[in-house]
Amino acid sequence: MNQQKKSSNKLCWQHVRCAALVAAVSAALTPVVANAQDGVKGLEEIVVTAQKRAQNAMDTPLSLTALDGDSLKNRQVATMEDLRLVSPGLRSGNAGGVNRLFIRGIGLQSFASGADPSAAFYVDGVFIGRPSFQLGSFFDVDRVEVVRGPQGTLYGRNATSGAVNLHSRRPTEELSGYLEVTAGNYQMHETSGAISSALDSEGKVLGRLAFHQLNRDGYGDDVTGHHPVNDANQQSARGTLQFLPTDDVDITIIGEYHKEKDNNYFTTNHGAYPGFTLAGLQGAANPANGWVPAGIAIENSHDAATNLFGDTNNREVFALTALANVDLTDTFSLASTTGWRKGSRTNANNSDGTSAGLGNTFYNEDNEQFSQELQLTYTDDRLDAVAGVFYYEEEIENYVYVPFYQFSSGPGDTPVPYEQDGVMDIEAWAVFSQATYAIQPDLRLTLGARYSRETREHQGQFTGLFVPVYVADEEKTWSSFTPKVGIEYDLFDNTLLYASWTKGFKSGTYNVGQNNPVIDPEEIKAYEVGFKSQLWDNRLELTGAGFFYDYTDLQVNKIIGIATVTTNAGEAENKGIELATRAQLTDRLMLDANFTWLDATFTEFTSINPINEAAGEQDLRGNMLPGAPEYSAGIGLSYEIPLASGAFVIPRVDATYTDQVFFSEFNDPYVAQDSVTKVNASIRYESADGKLNVTAWGKNITDEYVITNISLGIGLWGLPLYGGVEAPATYGVTLGYNF
Repeated sequence: MNQQKKSSNKLCWQHVRCAALVAAVSAALTPVVANAQDGVKGLEEIVVTAQKRAQNAMDTPLSLTALDGDSLKNRQVATMEDLRLVSPGLRSGNAGGVNRLFIRGIGLQSFASGADPSAAFYVDGVFIGRPSFQLGSFFDVDRVEVVRGPQGTLYGRNATSGAVNLHSRRPTEELSGYLEVTAGNYQMHETSGAISSALDSEGKVLGRLAFHQLNRDGYGDDVTGHHPVNDANQQSARGTLQFLPTDDVDITIIGEYHKEKDNNYFTTNHGAYPGFTLAGLQGAANPANGWVPAGIAIENSHDAATNLFGDTNNREVFALTALANVDLTDTFSLASTTGWRKGSRTNANNSDGTSAGLGNTFYNEDNEQFSQELQLTYTDDRLDAVAGVFYYEEEIENYVYVPFYQFSSGPGDTPVPYEQDGVMDIEAWAVFSQATYAIQPDLRLTLGARYSRETREHQGQFTGLFVPVYVADEEKTWSSFTPKVGIEYDLFDNTLLYASWTKGFKSGTYNVGQNNPVIDPEEIKAYEVGFKSQLWDNRLELTGAGFFYDYTDLQVNKIIGIATVTTNAGEAENKGIELATRAQLTDRLMLDANFTWLDATFTEFTSINPINEAAGEQDLRGNMLPGAPEYSAGIGLSYEIPLASGAFVIPRVDATYTDQVFFSEFNDPYVAQDSVTKVNASIRYESADGKLNVTAWGKNITDEYVITNISLGIGLWGLPLYGGVEAPATYGVTLGYNF
């Protein structure tokens, strides 16, 4: 650990330079804004619903990032992973097609079915329970809101690190729409579009139909299986009907479908842990079983070496959402959000790093969920209040199969199976209320509270190596009271100061189909202060926040024998600072920048490192939490060049820096991603009438190799290192037409 700290100190000046760069660029360009001509246009305001009511993002006393659909497109934010370009303190990287979202160092660490996210993910107001079914809605987006910090009052369960709200576009009364076609390297072909219009002569019924299709060759090859690795074959569609029977009633019905059938989310090999040898390469030493040395891909590449064939990733999601808003009086309104979703997926991954197939793992997961939320809102000159009830139920079915060929009598013989087969039913409900009262016109107090109760019932069986079948039939109920106290003060007309104390709660759970003790809930007590300021006729926005978390009963992974199980760690403390700016420097030049410093460390936790089990329990106090980089920063610049025809050409460049990220609670440098800087660039042409646009773009143009996650396999396979990686350098051209 001391050696790691020395290594970290060597990088210290690099971190300081990174932070200084963001600050220096902002400071250097500030006079440009201050001295800009009066005719410079102001920044566009973004309306958010982060507090369950419509507000200007800069008037919301929360640490949040909000971008509309055009901003997302211009900054090449097309996936969850891309959100870190624009939101301080956020990391998202899938592993096996599971969305592993981290905010301020807190996120999903467990791979087990039944594990819940620490960052709540919503689509059109509906909570999406399974992280494996959160990746298919990122198309035809109206806006995305990232709310940082525990949201235990208004969002409730499983929002200990924050919440991401994705809002799809609504129908329009006039006939409108768009079509976009993209061609890029890796034989990429992508098409998306939408059409929207009134469906009756009075404009009381509106409709919108949107679709998205992506086909792409693999970023690598399976050198022994001879098929692509991390290719894509995806189709999505969304239909929206909006009914406006009166001026006071708005009813919206949304249907969504997503399908994938490809070799995406493939496991990438990083070799054996130093000092060990992959078991699949040791076949010559065991001639009794007839094993022969197996093929292995080049380590730390986009290739793989497995004996997996066919489509290793299959998933399908159906969803229905019903939204109703009724203005009861001038001050009271009622909102209803009803959601139903059904998803299924199968994934085949290889964990032993060779084509011997010793660590092939086959995942099968099905889920069906239903949720209902009712909100009553009151608004007058001094009081904004919301009260509501929430109900959620979900059924998760999970089957995992690992054939251990190492224990078969020879090639072609039946392997000894490792199986997880189980079902978990979830039933949760909550009541909540939050009110903001203006003590004086420039001083407001917020009080909120939520009571949540959740029951999980787990049934199934577990078959391990040479152990009796374990049968589970368990049930447990948890409850939590999560209050909030906040105060906000308008220091000047366009400068807001705020402070809050909030409690967050992540439900306890079971690992479905595993012989694993019940996992207790996580809890966070969070303290935050922040500011938001709009300067120079709304041409410059500055935001900042400082926070401290008291974090208990973390749900983390442990390797016990041949299984990776989820257990509760002791305690941790997270503290940090976030800064962001957005500036319309001139009529043509625009700047975005952000910087985050994070200190997220264990204060009480012991565990046995599988690398050195003989050492026994290790005290991990002072170690950084997995998935928590100490520094991260981003900067973006765009410049609008007018043409004589009235058209525009807009070049843009974005760069993000992420400090070293550990994926293990032991802060092992071999189970980590080193610090990395990624750069995206684009140049966009827009016609004078705004109908035609052409964009040449490149993402990760310096071709950085970025690991999203590394797991340490079991000793039986030679302690392999495996996980997922981000895309290599990609580039292409997008042609768009709006009507």
